[in-house]
Amino acid sequence: MSTSSIVNTLGAGSGIDVKSLAQSLVDAEKTPRKERIEAQIAKSEGKITGYSAVKYALSTLKTAFGKLNDASDFSSIQPANTQPGSFGITASTTAEAGSYSIEVQQTALEQRTASSVFPERNTPLNSGNPFTLNLSIAGGTAQPILVAPQVNGVARAATPADVVSAINGAKLGVNAQLINTGSGHQIVLSGQTGFANRFTMSGTTSSTATIQTDTPDPLVVSAEASTTSVTASFLMADNTTQSLALVKDSDGKWVLPVGSTRPDGTVSLIANKPVQSPLFNQSLEDATDARFSVNGLEITRSSNNISDVIEGVTLDLYSKTSGPARLDLNRNTTGIKDNIRGLVTAYNEFEETLKILGDSKSEVEEFGGVLAGESLLQSVRSQVRGFIINNSSTPGTSIKAARDVGLSIDRFGKLTLDETKLDNALQNKFGEVSTMFSAGTNNQSIYSTAPAGLAGGAINRIEKMLLSTGLIDTQSQNATKQITKYKEELSELEKRMEKLMLRYTNQFSIMENIVGSSNSMREGLKGTFAGMMKAYTG
Repeated sequence: MSTSSIVNTLGAGSGIDVKSLAQSLVDAEKTPRKERIEAQIAKSEGKITGYSAVKYALSTLKTAFGKLNDASDFSSIQPANTQPGSFGITASTTAEAGSYSIEVQQTALEQRTASSVFPERNTPLNSGNPFTLNLSIAGGTAQPILVAPQVNGVARAATPADVVSAINGAKLGVNAQLINTGSGHQIVLSGQTGFANRFTMSGTTSSTATIQTDTPDPLVVSAEASTTSVTASFLMADNTTQSLALVKDSDGKWVLPVGSTRPDGTVSLIANKPVQSPLFNQSLEDATDARFSVNGLEITRSSNNISDVIEGVTLDLYSKTSGPARLDLNRNTTGIKDNIRGLVTAYNEFEETLKILGDSKSEVEEFGGVLAGESLLQSVRSQVRGFIINNSSTPGTSIKAARDVGLSIDRFGKLTLDETKLDNALQNKFGEVSTMFSAGTNNQSIYSTAPAGLAGGAINRIEKMLLSTGLIDTQSQNATKQITKYKEELSELEKRMEKLMLRYTNQFSIMENIVGSSNSMREGLKGTFAGMMKAYTG
């Protein structure tokens, strides 16, 4: 119990509640300062709420632009095919409405050739000796594929599985598979579709060849009877090499071609003979081109995936049609118009949000007027309006901006849509509409420097505004720092007021003691004077 309380309890002192008096004095000094700081905190918190509302409105607007950002968003052609089992259709944004008669006479096929049969997948080939496979596409220059497996650097006999690995590893346009037929194993080679991709595969292995005569001219070489080629390499004095393919004469000897002169140099020989196995001698399927007609015009292609016949249309041929099939390309713009209407709604909601945030008289709870007077609102509004009123970065001849498809901002800041103008643009200038919005691209990065179209450019700008390093987040972070500063000021104020309360309490307690002593003296003197008066008057 404080001194003043004890004094009051004993009936002494001034009779004033000095504790309440001290608290009142402290509150008189503390309350206005505290209210001012708390108002600043509430204002800063309101700003943070407002910045969040701006970001949310921008995100909604970004989503709306995102539905018009890619060329694929304008894929409005809907194909109808009377024989979908024979061919498929994919239409891009550049496809035009129309009807076609399509007849498939033959699909493109790849050549398939099988090897001789091997008892097991690990059957040793060519008597265990390395060999070379020679692949020739459409009669072109043979490309060698060496089959020479090793284990820890030591050569071992090649097997059918090694042949498959060597062919696939060469990546020369022919794939190999090892098939277990139940009666043995066979290697099946598959090329690419189209007649121009037919191929031959043969094998050679090293042959024995010796120089019989070298005087130095003529050069005569003897080789094994099965040898199919002999090449003579001459090491010249300047360390260069010259090679000559020898020819077989009527006596079975290998000599220089007629008209050739033996180079001056040390000769070495390379001789080859057919490999014993594998032999690729079983034809399973011939390489053929696709044959089809479009509106009566006969067309051939090496692939069944055809994208260069009808503009913006890809045909996938599956099988022969039963007579001409009808292909209708119908344009359906309902989805595109819905997306543009969605953009109008998102823009107007964005504009309404900014009006509420900037209106100091707004009665909307939580964020009405919280950003009144903030230049940020005008900056953001100006940028977003520019998306609508400025020309696209990829304008067309007639369709250059949003205004050309019926979008405009009225005097109240509201975005409106002229449906008739939009329909006319989609009907007559569809390609330009698509390019104006999307730049004719898909999934373009916000970091790309290429033109992105109206919607793509808007998304890029909004994305940058929403970044943590953007203006909105920077302002929000500054407001958060201010709140921290104000709370520190509140804490300091509380500490100062606690000390002031203690000082006032101590001062008033001393005053109470003085008043109490004065009262006691007064009462004592009154008693003394009363006794004296009684003595004199008694």
